[in-house]
Amino acid sequence: MKRVLLSIALLCALSLSVLAQNKSNVKADEFDKKIGHKGVQLLDVRRPAEYEEGHIKGSTLTNWEDKASFEEHTRHLDRDKPVYVYCRSGKRSSDAATFLSEQGFKNVVNLEGGILGWKQEGKQVETGSESQGAASVSKH
Repeated sequence: MKRVLLSIALLCALSLSVLAQNKSNVKADEFDKKIGHKGVQLLDVRRPAEYEEGHIKGSTLTNWEDKASFEEHTRHLDRDKPVYVYCRSGKRSSDAATFLSEQGFKNVVNLEGGILGWKQEGKQVETGSESQGAASVSKH
C-alpha cells in the first residue's frame, strides 16, 4: 500500500511539473515582443468595465470571473498556438493560465504584473470596447 501511494504521489508531482512547463510568467517587454508574432492568441481576462478603461491592442476580452463564458470562449481556441493572458495585476491571469495549461494548451504565457506593470513600463493601451469600433490609443 505504501508503495502504491508513493507511486501516485510521484505521478502527481510529474504531472504538475509538465503542466508548469506549459505556463510561464514574463515581464512587459518580453510580452510586448511576443504578442506581435503570428498565431498568438491574446486574452484580457478582466471584467468588461476594466477592459473598456484600457486594454492591450489586439486582445480579446474573456472574463475569468465568468467561468462558464470563459470556458466556452477558450474551448474554441487553438491548443497548439501560444496563448498570452493578462489581467489587472497578474493574479487572475495566473489562475487562468494554470487552467488553460490543465486543459491541454501547450504554451501559455502570463503577463507578470498585469496591465498595471504594462502601463508602468510605458506601454500603450486602447480604451473602449470591441463593439464600439475604433478605440483611442493612449500611453500611460
